[in-house]
Parts: sequence; structure tokens; C-alpha cells
Amino acid sequence: MAIEIIMPKMGESITEGTIIEWKKAIGDEIKKDETILEISTDKVDSEVPSPASGVLINIIANKNDTVDVGTVIGYIGDSDEKDSFSIEDVESSKQESNVESVNIEQNKVKEVTESILTNKDIKKNSKRFYSPLVRSIAKRESIDNQELELIKGTGRGGRVNKADILGYINQKRTSVDYSIETPKPNVIETPKISDLTSQVQEMDNVRKRISEHMIHSQKTSAHVYSTVEIDMTNLLKVKNEYAEKYYQKHSIKLTVTSLIIDACIKALHDFPLLNTSIDGTNIIYHKNINMGVAVALEDNNLIVPVIKSSEELNLIGICRSLEELSSKARNKQLSLEQVQGSTFTITNPGVFGGLMGIPIINQPNVGILSIGKIQKKPIVKETEFGDSIFIRSMMYATLGYDHRLIDGAYGTKFLSLLSQIIESYNAKVEK
Repeated sequence: MAIEIIMPKMGESITEGTIIEWKKAIGDEIKKDETILEISTDKVDSEVPSPASGVLINIIANKNDTVDVGTVIGYIGDSDEKDSFSIEDVESSKQESNVESVNIEQNKVKEVTESILTNKDIKKNSKRFYSPLVRSIAKRESIDNQELELIKGTGRGGRVNKADILGYINQKRTSVDYSIETPKPNVIETPKISDLTSQVQEMDNVRKRISEHMIHSQKTSAHVYSTVEIDMTNLLKVKNEYAEKYYQKHSIKLTVTSLIIDACIKALHDFPLLNTSIDGTNIIYHKNINMGVAVALEDNNLIVPVIKSSEELNLIGICRSLEELSSKARNKQLSLEQVQGSTFTITNPGVFGGLMGIPIINQPNVGILSIGKIQKKPIVKETEFGDSIFIRSMMYATLGYDHRLIDGAYGTKFLSLLSQIIESYNAKVEK
């Protein structure tokens, strides 16, 4: 008997997923728990393991299809079932799945009715169900229910999904009123993109989410920046002295990033406003420091795994967590829990040669630290014999912060303390 492959639920707020790639083709043999496809949700990409051993006998949802959680997307069976598995069987299964989905949606509607009725943006007589994600986007873009009802839904039963509402918003932004003819300026017209010999490629799902997240952050936070130059000489000395010992004893890498994270955690203890979030006019003080660390992926995308309760970890724990999360990020093995809940973020363009960076705040954080390239410079220092020139390893550190809450004095004082902690690094690290 054929076994269903179901679109999994990756989190409480996740209602749909997009198929990035099927790792197996129809007719391929599959072992249980072997990766069968890769999906993308609003939060994270994930590999889906096979529910059973057998042969992939049918694929219902194809690459780039967005389907609801719980939907049948394929079948696994015996090799002799491949040829006998007909389209009629698939359609029959789809119909059964639709009936089940209707019941599920009815239950969902019942569960959220109370909250929907209290939402001023949602009418009481609305006949369509809107997922929490769609309602959140609508609220953010000031789309009331009357306007929401006009959006054509391509989901099951005419439901409006994420792609539908984002397409509608994009159409609104790019639309032009031609009712009034405006005079054209006397300038030389530049060639249209369509006139050029260019390749057009759609963004992948990760890039789309990054784009949406960055635009949302720019609209939400009042970005302002402060920069300091930090003497990294002592920190590098500690790193070079203990790196081999750490690897031999703990099988982990002692890196500059892990040492900076450790220093940043210490500085945040004295500047708690940078470890908060803003909810309207309320300030949310977080009990723990959940340190988000930006990780560059091989496909030129970016993801931010989170070291939870980082203030409770010693340097060994920070190193181990950073190494584990970075590895999972590059192998697309991060869980939804591991990319949510950050309270502060560190990004490191310096590892790629960047002198400094001007980062965009990772919502809902109010602060993000960008660390640049470490390079040797001649530095003038005062000594008992007068001014002297020394060769020191220097690095620019830039703090991006939300001016709705953090002022320049507070942000700069944080950087000054961070500089003091880093510059005073000595051999007192955990062995």
C-alpha cells in the first residue's frame, strides 16, 4: 500500500511551505529517514526525511509549489506499485485530502474566531480564512479586511497565501496613475532592461525572505550608527596561545568571533537597553541574552542562528555552540527553534576582507554589532619617554541601533566598554 508524503509543520505559526527541490525522482529507491526533498518556510529551510523505505512512485507537488501544511505531496510504495499507481488514484487522494483539509480549516476557524473578532481590521462577516502570517502582513501594510477580500487567492479553496498578498502589495507599489499626463523632461533615455541582453533569474526563497526582512526592518527601526577602532593585539595573542590547547582538549575551535561574542555578552550586562525589543510604546527587557550570529552560506545567502541564554555559557560553551550552529547552518540542518528568539546580533564582514560594515538591524532586536577586518597599523601611544609609534592589530567595530530607544551617547558608551574589555584581554581564559 502506498504511503503518503506529507508537507510537515515546522512551527506553530507556519501554515504552508514551498518545495525547493526533490532530492529523489519517481522510481528512485529510498531508505527510511533519508532526505527526500527540501522545503522552505517563512522562517527556515529544512530537509524532509522519508517516512518509510520503498520507491518514490508519485510526486504531486512540484518544485516551487507552495502547499499547506498537512497536504499530501507525494507517495512511497513498492517498485511494482509504480506503474499501477494511476492519476485517478492521485485525484481520489487529493479529493480525500481536500475533505480533510476543509475539516481542519473549520477547526482552525473555530479556534481563532475569538481573536479575529477582536481585530479591528477584520470584519465580523468575513467568509474567508486568513492565516496568521497573511493577517500580520495585512496589518503591517495597513490593508483592512474590505481590501483583503478583493485579493484573489490561489490557495486551496481560494485562500489568500503569502505569495498572493505580497504580489498584491508589489502591484500597488509599482502601479502608476496615467490619468494625468505629465510633461517629459528633455533627457537622454536609458535603455530598458528588456532591451538589453541580460539574464533574468527569480530570487530563491531564502533571498526573498531576506529581502522582505530587511525592508521591514528599514521601515520599522530608526537606524543610527556609531563606530570605534579597537586594538585587537592582546585578544589575538590569547587566541593564538590557546587555540591549539582548546582543540586538543575540547575538540573545538577557539576563534576571534567567539572571543568577541564573549566580550559583547559582558558589555551587554552593563547596557541592558541594547538587549531589549520594542512593542509599540512598551520596552521588553529580555531575561536572557540570545546572541544571533550571522552565517554566510555557500549560495551567497545569509542566515542567523541563535545561541540561546549565551550569558550562562563559559567561553568553551560559546565556542562549541558557535561551531555547532555554523555547521548546521551551512548544511541546512537548522531547526526552527535555532533561528528564532535572538535579542542581539553580531555580523562579521571582516572575515571576507571588509574594513567595516553598516548593518541593518535584525528585527525585533534594537542593536546589531558589525566587526571588520583586523589589520596591522602604526599607532601613536604616550609613554614615559613621550609619544612613540607601535605596530598594533586594529579593527573597526560598528554598532547599529534603533534610535527610537537608543541614543548616540548610550550606543557609543557601549562601544567604549566593549573596546576596554577586548583590549584588556589576557591569559585568563578557561582551559
